[in-house]
Amino acid sequence: MAWTYYWAAGAHSAQPLYNQFEFGGCQVGCGAVAWAMLFGWGDRQAEGGNPYWAPRFGLYRQDGGRGANAVAPNAMSNGIRNVIRELRGQINTFCAFGNGATAPWNMDGSWRYLSGRTYTRQVCHWNSIGWHENGLRNRAVASIRDRRTPAIIGTGWLSHYPLAYGYAWRRRVVRRCFIFCWNDEVTDRWFYVNQGWGGSGNDWVEAGTWFCGEIYP
Repeated sequence: MAWTYYWAAGAHSAQPLYNQFEFGGCQVGCGAVAWAMLFGWGDRQAEGGNPYWAPRFGLYRQDGGRGANAVAPNAMSNGIRNVIRELRGQINTFCAFGNGATAPWNMDGSWRYLSGRTYTRQVCHWNSIGWHENGLRNRAVASIRDRRTPAIIGTGWLSHYPLAYGYAWRRRVVRRCFIFCWNDEVTDRWFYVNQGWGGSGNDWVEAGTWFCGEIYP
């Protein structure tokens, strides 16, 4: 059957094009960048008239601080660097061979960024040993499909946290043979992700994940 597609509000054009940078002799880490992109996306939706997100201004404030309300930029800025540095500390990112790594059970620390800025709610679920779970995938799918809101997923073990904002699936029949032959129905599932590399490398990845990070207005 044909592919079925779902996209978060704004699809490609709404995605913040943030990226990592060096901080303290190490890359700042994809976990902090992923949260910054998700919060930046939500802030721009609130300011842009998305009725689901309209009440939740304040996800980004002037210069990335805790002062006056401002609209999150769509590209890197000093304010976004401030946001990412703050998030890096809140989720306990550590340096591993020059890269910033974050354990999934520490990603939940990003709630501290929200406190005092907005009533937006953050929710995290994960598998502690990096096993891909259908339930985690389905949470990310529901966020994109039902709420038109991106979700952070985990690819590789302690390897990368991209922001999933598209989902595609289809069913197809595969002919299998061993002694005798039969038809087997399989389902293909893919996420379209913002890699957090300033727009580079954004593409489809297989829809398996050991982590799901969401926000709710």
